[in-house]
Amino acid sequence: MPIRKIIFVISILVFSADRVYAAPAYGTDTPQKGKISIGYQTNLVFKHRLNDEHGSLRSFQHFVDFSYGALDWFTFDGKLGVGDLRQDGGEMPSVNYGTGFAGGYGFRILLRDKTADKTRIVFGFHHISVHPTNENAGGSKYETFLDDWQFDILGSKKFGKFEPFLGGKVSKFDLGYRVNRGERQRLSPKYYGGLIAGCGFDLREDLTLKIEGHIIDENSLSAGLYYKY
Repeated sequence: MPIRKIIFVISILVFSADRVYAAPAYGTDTPQKGKISIGYQTNLVFKHRLNDEHGSLRSFQHFVDFSYGALDWFTFDGKLGVGDLRQDGGEMPSVNYGTGFAGGYGFRILLRDKTADKTRIVFGFHHISVHPTNENAGGSKYETFLDDWQFDILGSKKFGKFEPFLGGKVSKFDLGYRVNRGERQRLSPKYYGGLIAGCGFDLREDLTLKIEGHIIDENSLSAGLYYKY
């Protein structure tokens, strides 16, 4: 890998070190320099395990995604949408929060792109924040937000229109909350990493369907349809 890519990765990691906290990884298909990709994505977190006796989280999120190829090997990713949140199974009462604002951002670095064997390797960083509505439970008012951070690396090989990918991630899926406007607290995840598997399928030259699943730290599934300009 060229030395400039190594320096760039290190600088990004240092800049983000205070908030290395799982979010969809987008796969290995990145836009070329100066090109954009726009799509719709649904992210379903069926179960994310929390530390100690705090149970687990569930969140359904819907986004409009935007990706821009700043360089041939560097892509900016952004998203805006809505999401909800449910916490249950722990010492705290189960709370089913309503749908509220959600957004996210990130980047991907193309480490390998070999035309001969149709393989790619991509390193990425992504963050999602979900701010559901406040809810009452057990006679108390609960306010919450979800911070979902992820560093990941994926490898893929293309077979015609089908491109499966596999990789791993280091992540931190935090629940921030406060009760009756008291002191803000955070609940940390039980596991800080997991496996990623998914695939992309080219419906047309400019239209791709992507499906992605996460296991170990969470059980989640995302699907998106992306148009390339």
